[in-house]
Amino acid sequence: MTLTTVLAFFLLPMLAGALVKVLRPEAKWLRLLLSFSGAFLLGVVFLHMLPELYAEEGSHIGFWVLGGFLLQVVLEFFSHGIEHGHMHFHGGKALPVVTLLSLCLHSFAEGIPFADPEVAGDLPFLLGVLLHKMPMAIALATVLLRSGTGGASSWIMLVTFALAAPSGIGTGLLIGGQEGHGFLHDMLGLAIGMLLHISTTIIFESAPDHRFNATRFVAVLLGAVLAALSVH
Repeated sequence: MTLTTVLAFFLLPMLAGALVKVLRPEAKWLRLLLSFSGAFLLGVVFLHMLPELYAEEGSHIGFWVLGGFLLQVVLEFFSHGIEHGHMHFHGGKALPVVTLLSLCLHSFAEGIPFADPEVAGDLPFLLGVLLHKMPMAIALATVLLRSGTGGASSWIMLVTFALAAPSGIGTGLLIGGQEGHGFLHDMLGLAIGMLLHISTTIIFESAPDHRFNATRFVAVLLGAVLAALSVH
């Protein structure tokens, strides 16, 4: 299962890059995908992951969740919100290295808990994270395209990003084998905190001017309902 998870985390960004290169999807479809994925992920975290993690680890795990939330605030200062679909880069302006590094650090931290076979085998959570990574990778590929980054350089950056989560899984396997499940559960709390920040931001910011949109609301509602059904 862990190998399948590694392949999924690597291949999804590459697929997103190819999708952008070939189809160049419109922003409205990305916003709908973001709304759906954010609501699904938020539902899985609140209804499934957090209650079970607190029940198993106790209240101390809250410090890791809060730490992950605050870490994501810092990372988004450098990533400019690409994690939740922002693509505000001017044409001809190269993607800053620090932006790519912040995205990779997010994916790396997100991947560590999946070294735990129980987490890797938790299909609702895995699906939620993968659904979140798809629009994230599409946004990154779109920014690279708009910035005029050359084909080879663009793919190198996408491959670097695609390797971040598998590298996190590998690190989790290495350290988790020595430190035990406690380390992986702490990293799960950290990842959940980061995902809580991203999923809530997606829901509130995925529409232009933050205005109510019936189509977006349906996407959010559908994501939440499917999350509830998937964990019961």
